[in-house]
Amino acid sequence: MALEAQLQQSVLLKKVVDAMKDLCKDVNFDCSEKGIQVQSMDSSHVALVSLLLRESAFSEFKCERPTSLGMNVDSLAKILKMCGPSDSLKLRWQSEADTVSFQCEGGDDRIADFDLKLMQIESEHMEIPEQQYKVVARLPSAEFQKICRDLKEFGETMQVKAGKDGITFSVQGDLGAGNVLLKPRESEKPEEKVTLKVDEPVTATFALRYLVNFSKAAPLCGAVELGLGPDAPLLVKYELETTENGHLQFYLAPKIDE
Repeated sequence: MALEAQLQQSVLLKKVVDAMKDLCKDVNFDCSEKGIQVQSMDSSHVALVSLLLRESAFSEFKCERPTSLGMNVDSLAKILKMCGPSDSLKLRWQSEADTVSFQCEGGDDRIADFDLKLMQIESEHMEIPEQQYKVVARLPSAEFQKICRDLKEFGETMQVKAGKDGITFSVQGDLGAGNVLLKPRESEKPEEKVTLKVDEPVTATFALRYLVNFSKAAPLCGAVELGLGPDAPLLVKYELETTENGHLQFYLAPKIDE
């Protein structure tokens, strides 16, 4: 086997794929001894999805040489749907094979196998420049998801304004205008905190439909990190339950006022 990997919790990969499937159609999963990575623009080339699933997230991981496996994200989601919530998942690929095999195991008495046809996908490897964000905000991921969904009812674009005293998400539409202000807050539970690191205040505008899609990654992690800079893409970052497992990051270009 050129690639053999086992995840104790198949649900981790399922959550990742569910968060990607409305943005990306076909993606290359780049496998190396470091783990599995994905970098893909969404179909309209406005957003970038970047996944790092570290080898340490797997209970077993063996990759003989770096390889790219092209898969249809929807098909992958259908396979992972077969896995129960506590199933483990085995991925296997032989050199030169045109399918990758998935095996979900629930206890000792139920095993589901599926071979997925691989695809040849033009890979466009984007180097993501290391950004020094002027504002880094951490907030509960469920709260971010609710704000995006709520505001999408009123308009197509959301203005994000961040300063020392809080972060304001506002929208203007045909019905009127509204906003949600989150102030920094402490909490016993780290995922319930709201923290803001502000070097200088930033105001930027983004298309809400992408933010709603990004925020579907909320089940992955209790907290989400937002990185903002003047005229820079927005970073929306979710850890895969823990930092050790890796992360799922989304980048979105700001809307420039015409």
